[in-house]
Amino acid sequence: MASYSGMVPRSIVLGLVVALAACSSDPAPAPTAADYLAALQSVCAGTTTALEALPDPPDGISVTDFATQASDLLRTEAESIRALTAPDELDDDHRALIQNDEEQAAAWSDLADAAGAPDINAESLDELTTTIAQLNFGRDDLVTEMGAPSCVRTPG
Repeated sequence: MASYSGMVPRSIVLGLVVALAACSSDPAPAPTAADYLAALQSVCAGTTTALEALPDPPDGISVTDFATQASDLLRTEAESIRALTAPDELDDDHRALIQNDEEQAAAWSDLADAAGAPDINAESLDELTTTIAQLNFGRDDLVTEMGAPSCVRTPG
């Protein structure tokens, strides 16, 4: 008669470990739209406050410095939004909002470069400010559709 040495076959032990790990690591609950939108609006509020705190050019700050700071704030906002977990129904809009912030940040950087150039071209500056305004209006439409009205930045 074979004696039992108290050793459990390795495959059984590994199977139990895997099963216990699967049971103990419950997946995080899917984010709700309400939770996501509350977090999104909090991010927007911080950025809006920072943008509104910038002095008005050209009296309080140079156009170059204003545009550089606006660009930095929008890049930071894009990263903060990227860190949020969007529910499935808002995922496409979530990505579109990040892209819009990044495009606005790039346009503000371009404006800073153009304003700081020794041979400032007024037509280029006008084109850039028009691009920024169009992106901002599009962003406002997007966040309104998403259900985040406090993320709207254009009065009216």
